[in-house]
Amino acid sequence: MVVGRSMRTAPAARPKAPARSAEQWAVFVWRLPMGSSTPRVTVWRVLRRLGAAALTPGAALLPWREELVEQLDWLAQDVDDKGGDAWVMRVSELPEADERRVVDEINAERDGEYAAIRDHALGLLARIAKRPGPSQMDRELAALQRRFRKVRDRDYFEARGRNRAAAAIDRCLRSR
Repeated sequence: MVVGRSMRTAPAARPKAPARSAEQWAVFVWRLPMGSSTPRVTVWRVLRRLGAAALTPGAALLPWREELVEQLDWLAQDVDDKGGDAWVMRVSELPEADERRVVDEINAERDGEYAAIRDHALGLLARIAKRPGPSQMDRELAALQRRFRKVRDRDYFEARGRNRAAAAIDRCLRSR
């Protein structure tokens, strides 16, 4: 209620426009013909490897980065070659709440991957303590470092689990 004014003359409250960020997004939309599920699985694996957020069964979202758009263009061509349709579109703005939801989803995926890496590193650390010295564990540690780098490469929003996973790997490196 506005004090000193009648309700009839009070200006109508305008709905507040959703806040927007400066982040731009690449939306990948595709449709494949019915039949074998192999092409669909291939598309999802590629999108997962890129770190995409699933919007629907036929659409995914990634931050707009030239290297990602190039990979999405190649994926679109692959979908076209399999008799489907695919588009890569730029979205210049998302409402802040939607963007937060997408970023949270992407970060949750990365946090899960980082947690698995951290758990593996801690298990490796326990085995190193029992059998110090160069061994099969060096190869396992090198593979774990490669896995960490792959996850970090698709960690566009610095998920919280990154530092814990890196610290666990560092502890393994120091204890060899």
